[in-house]
Amino acid sequence: MSDGPAASRAALATETWRAIRADQRAARETLTDRWIVLAAGTLLVLMLLYVLIGNKPYVHEVALDPLTGATEMSPINRYIWLALGALSVPLLWLRRGDLIVAFRQLWPLLLLLAWFALTTRWALDPAASSRRLLLYGVNVAICVAVAVGLRDMRRAHMAMAIACAIVVAIDMASWIIIPGRSMTPLGLAAIHSHKNTLGAVMLLAGFVCGTYAWGQAHWRGRLFWWAVTVCAIALLIASRSKTSLGIFFALAAFTPAFVLVLRRRPIEIVGVAALIGFGITLLLFGWLGYAYAVGMDPIDPVRGVTFTQRTDVWAFVYQQAAQHPVGGVGFGSLWDVNPQVQPSLQTDYWFARPDAFTNEAHNGYLDIAATTGLVGLAGALFLLGRWMLRGVLLLRAEAIAVPTDRAGLAAAMALGIFPLLMFGHNWMESSYWTANSIFGTIILAVGIQMDLTWARRSAGAA
Repeated sequence: MSDGPAASRAALATETWRAIRADQRAARETLTDRWIVLAAGTLLVLMLLYVLIGNKPYVHEVALDPLTGATEMSPINRYIWLALGALSVPLLWLRRGDLIVAFRQLWPLLLLLAWFALTTRWALDPAASSRRLLLYGVNVAICVAVAVGLRDMRRAHMAMAIACAIVVAIDMASWIIIPGRSMTPLGLAAIHSHKNTLGAVMLLAGFVCGTYAWGQAHWRGRLFWWAVTVCAIALLIASRSKTSLGIFFALAAFTPAFVLVLRRRPIEIVGVAALIGFGITLLLFGWLGYAYAVGMDPIDPVRGVTFTQRTDVWAFVYQQAAQHPVGGVGFGSLWDVNPQVQPSLQTDYWFARPDAFTNEAHNGYLDIAATTGLVGLAGALFLLGRWMLRGVLLLRAEAIAVPTDRAGLAAAMALGIFPLLMFGHNWMESSYWTANSIFGTIILAVGIQMDLTWARRSAGAA
């Protein structure tokens, strides 16, 4: 009779001990997860700060290597990327359980990197090509570590907003304190190398901080982040970067209208798309009819447009792509290569210097075609199209969610629309898969984050 109560007390004590141990284990896991999130967010902020500021602050003149004629290679760049890559290793180890899912979701990206690696075998400058691909591989590893560490688009949005706010503060202080050093004959450059760089940075900062301000729950947060957004717009205007200015104000008008459309029923969305397509077709045929009626060449008004001499560079890069249509001249092996490796490249036109130094095609799709061929271009377009589609679908999911998560919708706007922004910006600037490009780095972070978010939501729905 006495064994029964004693056994019950022992069983109760065992269950209590197990419950306490489980609670302690859960508390440790929660604390570890918080530290991982903090580390991943810090890594994303550090990476963005380096990408947005660069390794040569206030250097507004391009330094050319007297032996090669190309821009000087900075060893600091590779050391910083390798240091950031080293910081990502602990995150990858602690989240190693998520890496299998990540690799399954990122198969188009991995296949594209494999093709890029193959093109280094026939690159014009194999050393430069391999080095740039290696650093891009480090970049991808960092973005994967950040994505598996944060596990939430809202956290990624917050880290991006913090990095942008820091850069806005630095540039605004530079403009106020040392205006003479911050201003160039073409426009405000502040701490950056060129006024177009400042324009691209403030385009990003205005969009990211503006959406983050909209997503704030309290008025103090909204006031602060709207103030940051206004400062970013002021710097953008002072930069006189026409491309970034046009894209920003178009984006400011497009984003709320796009979210309103996505909140409608699918049949209504299809109707709006059909109406827009019909309107564009009507305008096109109307113009052709008018040109025919007055006996004018329909393309005559745009025949002399050079987009600030971009068309000359486009023609040159198109010629290079046509000479190597399948495999290109090797990843990262078109601009800033050593002409001594290929003496036939020792021409002024190769470096596109009719009036100013240019080391890109000012069209990322042409650069991809010239360096990695039609295979690389097809893979890059598929990957970007996939990110664009998933961004729109994730944004629609947040837009129709009940109740509306304001912070979640703001994050979906920033990350979901950025691939669309990238698609448009890359027509006039070489950003996509261009070494040390601001938008080229951020699209990797955003795209990988969306892919893993898509995987988690698909697993939750199943």
